[in-house]
Amino acid sequence: MTNITSNQIFSQSAKQYWQYWLFAIFWNAITWYAIIMGGDNILKAFEVNPVFYFFALFPLIGLWIIISATKETLAWYKFGTTPITLNPFPAQVGGLCAGYIDLPILAQNAPQAILSLNCIHRSIHQGMDGDSMHEEVLWQDRITLKPDNYRKSIRLNFAFKPPADLPASEEKSDNYHLWKLNIHIVLPGINYDRVFELPIITADQHTLSKSSRIQAKTSTLIEHQNTQIGSIPKITKTTTGTEFYYGYGRAKTMAFTLMLCSAFFAIFAYFFFSGFSDFLPTTTSLMAIYVYLIALALFLAGVFLITNSLTTKINLMGVSKQQRIFGFLLEEKIAAKDIVDIISEKNGSSTYGKTTKVWFCLKLLTREGKNIEIGDSLEGQSYADKIRQEMLSALGLSWQAAALETQNTNKKHPIPTWLGFWLRLVGKLLSYAFFIAFIYDTYLLLPEASEFISKFFP
Repeated sequence: MTNITSNQIFSQSAKQYWQYWLFAIFWNAITWYAIIMGGDNILKAFEVNPVFYFFALFPLIGLWIIISATKETLAWYKFGTTPITLNPFPAQVGGLCAGYIDLPILAQNAPQAILSLNCIHRSIHQGMDGDSMHEEVLWQDRITLKPDNYRKSIRLNFAFKPPADLPASEEKSDNYHLWKLNIHIVLPGINYDRVFELPIITADQHTLSKSSRIQAKTSTLIEHQNTQIGSIPKITKTTTGTEFYYGYGRAKTMAFTLMLCSAFFAIFAYFFFSGFSDFLPTTTSLMAIYVYLIALALFLAGVFLITNSLTTKINLMGVSKQQRIFGFLLEEKIAAKDIVDIISEKNGSSTYGKTTKVWFCLKLLTREGKNIEIGDSLEGQSYADKIRQEMLSALGLSWQAAALETQNTNKKHPIPTWLGFWLRLVGKLLSYAFFIAFIYDTYLLLPEASEFISKFFP
């Protein structure tokens, strides 16, 4: 855990805007130096192979970095340091993560603030091209608060309850865990958007019991159903039970991102590999097919996210799941006596700028050990838990959890011997496909190579 002795936690904004400017200067210096020195050669390269038009994006990227650096600088001088004060300090997994922050913002300009607490696993991998950092969000909770008036400014009082099974903050290394709190407020002009790294420990029972006596003050909580994320799912109570409807296009942002990526891969592959069609044609074609398949998979995943809906109906008799995919209806029913529990799991995340979003799904566990997804696209752990509780309540007070028959959960159906043989054979061929294609292309080039060598050795 980072050695922090004060309960006042500062963000890294001051360091970040300098990093933005250094990167902006470096990127634009390299880009414009290449453009100036390249001159007519760059234009000729465009004529030879249109794939080089992709490099025309580099100056636009440089402009975008300058705009981002300018916004970060203005935000820093507009809001100042704005530290968070933690109480209790440090925060605890299985206990309380609470505190407050004062911001120089007029209350009428900030009707709501979005706070998200993230548990992150960060690792550094060594490769041939150098070290690369990988971050995985293990858990997230998200709340929306109405700021309190405080001395001609605003104060946000917040409280989270991190689950006890999550790791605590650790010292920086090649493989460690950390906790981040993101505060985002939409404002006229420049938004407030900062990230704070919080010290969170695994406390003993004495510390937890002492913290439990702290009455954490929180600003007015805006319920999920009154925010944008509250539209998923649409809950309807009828005489026959409760319906949870997850409509079409509920993950449209991710869907459009996947489809744009697929278009980029396909267009880039078309122009790039067309320049090598006369040289190693089989290898080039195989590589192009591989990239096209990746692009197709991304496109179909995007289409799937848009064109599927999920309806879960729950009553005293049990659960009915209806999922429409590309217009086809898939239906499944589970009797109440076969339901063990409904659990929430993380099933996706995305990061844009400083904001990270984590989506949770709800899975129904049956006595046979089957996991059936009955809810998705739920932002934040607390919202997923709220929908889970509503689903369990819809089963009625008479419902009793079934006993899990663990002896069936690991049952596997053996693959037929002949099928296993062919699967292994296909796997071997695919693993050596590029090498085989390269050998074949080299074989076709032997006559030309022999003719070329014969000119020097008659």
